[in-house]
Amino acid sequence: MRAALRFGLALMVAVAAPVAIAQQPAGKGGPITPADIMKLDDMRDVALSPDGRTVLFTVQRQMATFGSPHQAIWTVPSDGSAPERPFIVSGGIDNSPRWSPDGKWVAFLSNRSEPLYGEGQPGLSFAMQRSADSDSARERPGEAPEGGSIQLWIMPVSGGGAVPLTALPADVTDFAWSPDGKRIALLSPDSPTAEEKAAKARGEDEVVVDAATHFSRLWILDLNAKTAHRVSPDGVNVSAMDWSPDGVTMALRVADTPGINDYFYHSRLVLFDPETGRIGKTVLEHAAEGPFFSPDGTRIAGASILLPGFISLAPRVYDIKTGKLTSLADHHPGLLTGLRWAPKGDGLLALSFEKTRSKVVRIDPAQGTVTDLAALDGESSDFDIDADGDTIVAQLSSPARPSDVWRVADGSAKPITRLNAEVADWKPGQVEQVSWKNSKDGKTIYGVLVTPPGYVPGTPTKMVVQIHGGPEWAWWSGWLGSWHEWAQMLATHGYVVFLPNPRGSDGQGADFARAARGDWGGMDYRDVMDGVDMLVKRGIADPDRLGIGGWSYGGFMSAWAVTHGDRFKAAVVGAGPVDLVPFARITDTPDFPLGYYGPVSDNIAVYDRSSPARMLDRVHTPVLVLHGGADTRVPTTLGLEFYRGLKMQGKEAQMVTYPGEPHWLHDPAHQKDVQRRVLAWFDSHL
Repeated sequence: MRAALRFGLALMVAVAAPVAIAQQPAGKGGPITPADIMKLDDMRDVALSPDGRTVLFTVQRQMATFGSPHQAIWTVPSDGSAPERPFIVSGGIDNSPRWSPDGKWVAFLSNRSEPLYGEGQPGLSFAMQRSADSDSARERPGEAPEGGSIQLWIMPVSGGGAVPLTALPADVTDFAWSPDGKRIALLSPDSPTAEEKAAKARGEDEVVVDAATHFSRLWILDLNAKTAHRVSPDGVNVSAMDWSPDGVTMALRVADTPGINDYFYHSRLVLFDPETGRIGKTVLEHAAEGPFFSPDGTRIAGASILLPGFISLAPRVYDIKTGKLTSLADHHPGLLTGLRWAPKGDGLLALSFEKTRSKVVRIDPAQGTVTDLAALDGESSDFDIDADGDTIVAQLSSPARPSDVWRVADGSAKPITRLNAEVADWKPGQVEQVSWKNSKDGKTIYGVLVTPPGYVPGTPTKMVVQIHGGPEWAWWSGWLGSWHEWAQMLATHGYVVFLPNPRGSDGQGADFARAARGDWGGMDYRDVMDGVDMLVKRGIADPDRLGIGGWSYGGFMSAWAVTHGDRFKAAVVGAGPVDLVPFARITDTPDFPLGYYGPVSDNIAVYDRSSPARMLDRVHTPVLVLHGGADTRVPTTLGLEFYRGLKMQGKEAQMVTYPGEPHWLHDPAHQKDVQRRVLAWFDSHL
């Protein structure tokens, strides 16, 4: 789902090896193992052809990660009349398929190593030119970049091989066809300068913290002239773009630096003249989605962050002629994402995540009213619509299967792919949405319960509570099996798994998501524990065999739980911000903790009261600490502080770090190891 609270030390603390897992394979009715999970494919980048007949999408190895080195573009008829099949495949990465406006070509990103072409090949050998204000020389036509960088390629739908369109010195990160199909706008960061390369060769590898270097730039590629020019001015980082319907004007999402904090919190939507390179009026501050021109070119849609907060997206529409900015659906009881205009411009379409499931909805651009178009049985993060507005397809993770492509029609959805066919032979846990009330203020809280295969209701069973990251994120009634989502693995090993969405989570509107401000470990913790009490009372959870774990904010809550009672017999603290003062001062997104707790110097006592690392004397629960060794979001020193503090007091604790890994682990071996250790830790203590 949406990324949670996302370089530090590269260390490895020696721990006992996890217990080996040797059981009947999942395909024969046995439990789901980490090895089974790591064989699953994920999918994203749903792209429906303009005529609505064909869907392209990206299939990648590794569930729930952003760094898979194996990605391919697949295709399936939108009516499901034929099975899915590979469409664009190489030995590495092929992703982000985008149809040309006439539907005759597909452009995509790839790091394939085929040589840039030879004589007689149409559409090749583009001359890469920078704007006059750049100090870099022209790239030689047809010169392939070194190191397998990701470049823009194109392929005819009617048949024929893929050919490259760019040979930029750095990766192409995003692109957009012009409405007439004659140009493509693309984004690529600055490459190292000659001076930087020379300094590196001399061993001068010092890094100036927060220095604004290597901006993401906007380029325009002219398909007829076979040239590409950098058009964005110096001093701005471009992260998204859209063309006006007449192709004359563009709108961009920009920030003053390429830093992740500015990207999250200080991006803005601006008008832009691609001919002169001049940035015009700002149309939306604190932009998190967009820009999207309306089909008639009179309005621009986007979504802003409702500060203070982390995600809480608020749709906005800007009228170019009048300058009026209209707020839409600020009190909608869900999280609206994937915003786009309906093809006729009479409404906006979006995904709405409510409680624990997704919907496709329509938003009135004048009144802001939200109308349900289809309820989805699970969680979706991507969808697309054809040029006439007749066909909708979506990526959807359902309770019994990982993400597939689904066709949305008549208020519901049906799958048209089966990407992980082996899962049909597995016996996963039963997934259901549950709700309960907070014992102090009566607020209704939602969550997900996964029970073991064949579970008999009313049988008290060992239970693990897994807390999601964020706080503004949420668990979903869909597939729950990846390196980070442990529910199905644990359930098939005999555990009940409880996944609560306490206040601070998505799914019940912006006010609910912001309700954890200044109160981590307060009413959110009460929400969680009231859910545990509900499951004990229902005879589902065995009160003497409770475990808790999670990643990021989930790691924080697990640390909080073991410093506030002895109900849990084992805990896993994954990349948790357990000490909020140093966290606020060293994270790469400093606006995040400030949004919840305010300026550090003015609120140190409040930060400390919410820091489980300050309460280690209260811990009597065995704790496993897991952390990425190059985590800049929640630096590794925070996990080490919790672990070392426990060991100094003679507490039972182990710690594992994963060298080179950021906040969200990428390496398959590390992802597998996390699952093995989590299962072994709970097995040995529950």
